[in-house]
Amino acid sequence: MQESGSLQESNTIEIEIEPSLWADHSYIRFTWKGRLKTPRWTLQRMILKEEEFKIKLEKEMKFFFEENREEGTSLQNTWDTAKAVMRGIAINYMANKNKKRYSEKHQKWNIEG
Repeated sequence: MQESGSLQESNTIEIEIEPSLWADHSYIRFTWKGRLKTPRWTLQRMILKEEEFKIKLEKEMKFFFEENREEGTSLQNTWDTAKAVMRGIAINYMANKNKKRYSEKHQKWNIEG
C-alpha cells in the first residue's frame, strides 16, 4: 500500500532535526516550496490624471448607467457591477497603453539596429 502525499509528491524541500542543548526534545526545521501568489490587481492612480482616460471612463460609465436603470436591480448590485466595469476599463486602457509603448520601443530598436 502506497502512502498518498509522500515526500516525493509534496512540495517539501528539506527536513532537519536541530540539536537542542537546553531541552530534552529537538526542534524540527521544515522547508517547503510555497506556491507563488498571483499579484492582486490595483489601480494605477497615475491614469486618473490622464485626460484621455477620464474621457473614456466618463463615456463608458454614462453608457453603463443608461443601460442598467432597472428598477428591480438593487443599488448594491448595480454598484458592484459598476466597480467591475470600471476595473475592466482601467485594465483595458493600461493594456493598450503598454502595447503602444512596447511597439514604439521595438520600432525604435529596429530602426536604429
